[in-house]
Amino acid sequence: MNATLWPVFDGFAIFLLLASASLSSASEPYPVPGEASARFEVRLDGVAVPVVAYKDIHYCHFRLDGAGEIEIIAKDGPVTSARLQPASRCLAAKIEGASVRFAMPGPMSLVAQLDFREKLFLFADGPAEAVPADALDAAKLGAVGDGKTDNTVLLQTALDRLPEGGTLVIPEGHFRSGTLRLRSAMRLHLEAGALLQAVDDHESITPIPGATSYIGFLVGTDLENVSITGPGTIDGNGYVVRKAYEAALKIKKQPGRLLYLRDCKNVTIRDVTLRDSYSWNIQFLRSDHIVVEGIQILSDVRLSNHDGIDVVGCSHVRVEDSFVFCEDDGITPKAAEDREVSEDHLYRNLVIWAHKANGIRIGSESACRVMRDFRFENIDILNGANGIRLDTTEGAIYEDMTFRNIHIEDLLQHYDDRHERNRERRMIEPQSYALVLYVDRTKESRPLGGIRRLTFEGLNWGDARYRARIDMRDALMRRLREEKTAPPVSDIVFRGCTVADKPALTLKDLGLRANDGVLSTGVRVEP
Repeated sequence: MNATLWPVFDGFAIFLLLASASLSSASEPYPVPGEASARFEVRLDGVAVPVVAYKDIHYCHFRLDGAGEIEIIAKDGPVTSARLQPASRCLAAKIEGASVRFAMPGPMSLVAQLDFREKLFLFADGPAEAVPADALDAAKLGAVGDGKTDNTVLLQTALDRLPEGGTLVIPEGHFRSGTLRLRSAMRLHLEAGALLQAVDDHESITPIPGATSYIGFLVGTDLENVSITGPGTIDGNGYVVRKAYEAALKIKKQPGRLLYLRDCKNVTIRDVTLRDSYSWNIQFLRSDHIVVEGIQILSDVRLSNHDGIDVVGCSHVRVEDSFVFCEDDGITPKAAEDREVSEDHLYRNLVIWAHKANGIRIGSESACRVMRDFRFENIDILNGANGIRLDTTEGAIYEDMTFRNIHIEDLLQHYDDRHERNRERRMIEPQSYALVLYVDRTKESRPLGGIRRLTFEGLNWGDARYRARIDMRDALMRRLREEKTAPPVSDIVFRGCTVADKPALTLKDLGLRANDGVLSTGVRVEP
């Protein structure tokens, strides 16, 4: 998916221009596995697009090589208001009765909220990726896509016997399986309409090698040149499997991973939809040269610790053009205790909905020497408890990081039963923050970490009640003052930032206190 950031100009003008033109771009509705939505219909240039009801959301998926006209029809009656997110796209909707129409300028991910109905996600991909002529088709090998047959043995055998550099294709259909072990020099490709879903038997979803307290669906260790591609869906059947484990083991929480890769090199994850994990959706551990592009992550928000993408102790990472809907933190680089340096990360063109946690979180696992050279660009955080949070609590130095063109829309103050019917409704205390920089030391044996040389350029949040915060425990502050230790937070620059559409010209405009020479120094605002 190529979620290119579009220029900001009047959205209604876009609608009139494109609606009056001949929209001849190539488009292709994708079949979406699952129960058809009883709430919404969607049409792309007049052609019906399948819409699936998944948990408490609805979504559709299609290819869009250029521009297209979208029509959403609410099956239960007239629409009075329509909100299209990200707001940075500047798309304006035309409402006529139960119909909502707007122009989609190109491939992107959108959230449509019509009055107080459930959320509708629209995923528009760019041109499809070719599959090698010598790829092996799982169905032709004997896999049965009837939604009932357990294909674990057949699929694992097919993966194990793939020639070096070979591709296994999961075609359209509902294929069930237990845990699958990935291997080096392979590609797993899921065609449009393909659903690879974990079986209901929880014992078939096995513990992760080397991390046996976690379970995993697709797992790999010590691999090179691994790819997972295609517009199909990988589903961990997380709610069913996790609840079964918890009941059988009499525990409160069974953690797990939908996709887990450890000590790997040259990994590509592109275009797939990943949904219903056990806790973290994707975890990369001590892995290098990672590309994640054009994916969609969909969580069941009834389950805890549902992070989107956790990148732990990794270097040379690129994550872009993707959509993350998760219960916990959205994008979260962390540290690994046995790896001193994590560097060279790029996160770009992302849409994040973090249901009750942080859109972007660096840490709090930070037991390394340094995490550096991170870039976050063109990111829309639609919802979360906090927007961006950096926690160094185990000794790591965070340095040379850039956050550019980050738009924070809503930070959740309470759960509204008109939107979220499967969550406890409560206030988030004491309040939500657009930005938090936090330094602590959880063990006296560890050095004190730090945060330095960060640039926030074009950071925007839409509500003046949200503030930025630089903080640490009072007891640690007193100790630093007494010891005259160099401030752990230094050289933080805010440039061209806005709060509630007003330029932030001073630290006070951002909600920050003046530098005290103890916690912070060199924190400043530039025009």
